[in-house]
Amino acid sequence: MNKVLCAPAFILHRQNYRETSLILDVFSRDYGRINLIAKGVRKNRRQQFSTFELYQRHLISWSARTELGTLTDIESDKQFISLNQHQLFIGFYMNELIIYLLHKHEPHAELFDYYSQALLALASGQNEKTFLRYFEKHLLESLGYGLVLDIDINTGEPIQEKSHYTYEVDSGPVLYNNNNENKLIISGKTLLQLKNESLSGEEQLREAKYLCRLIINCYLGNRKLKTRELYNAFINAGSSA
Repeated sequence: MNKVLCAPAFILHRQNYRETSLILDVFSRDYGRINLIAKGVRKNRRQQFSTFELYQRHLISWSARTELGTLTDIESDKQFISLNQHQLFIGFYMNELIIYLLHKHEPHAELFDYYSQALLALASGQNEKTFLRYFEKHLLESLGYGLVLDIDINTGEPIQEKSHYTYEVDSGPVLYNNNNENKLIISGKTLLQLKNESLSGEEQLREAKYLCRLIINCYLGNRKLKTRELYNAFINAGSSA
């Protein structure tokens, strides 16, 4: 039996199991994504909602003989992160990407740290249009699909800020010409700003969003993110209220 003590981790998703337990999808710093059963915790309703909060960093202990481990202890590791309703959708989006794209039991310590930083940025009110793009970039790097943002893959020449490019999903940017006008067109300025994590200006933010969405959707395949559907429903409900 494998036993792990006090591992830094976030709970990405939780669901009721039988009458008194929870199944947890956990993102741990040193052990990657794992599934744990928290036995009997729903007997104490206060503990269920205060101890197993999403978007909070925990220290989690568990034992495992099979794919589904058993939670043995959990405690808070950092200060409480408070998110408003809009920010919760952003956190849910990041959690969905991790659940859908990361394989279980593969450590991604750098991504874990960046996810933690992104939650703090979210709670502090920073513009999600910037740090979400950087999170998506780090996520793709962790998966081994890092974006090429500094050279033209056809010529090997450095990206020029004032030029425009199309982005080949499996390889990288190519100088724009009339033969590839049906593809995503992105400025060299946006590519370089995304590389240096210095995005500014509505055009750069919009292009970076479309680029990251194009690449991520490719790796998601047929899986649909619930976040977008829920967020649209939330917006529509607010506009009709």
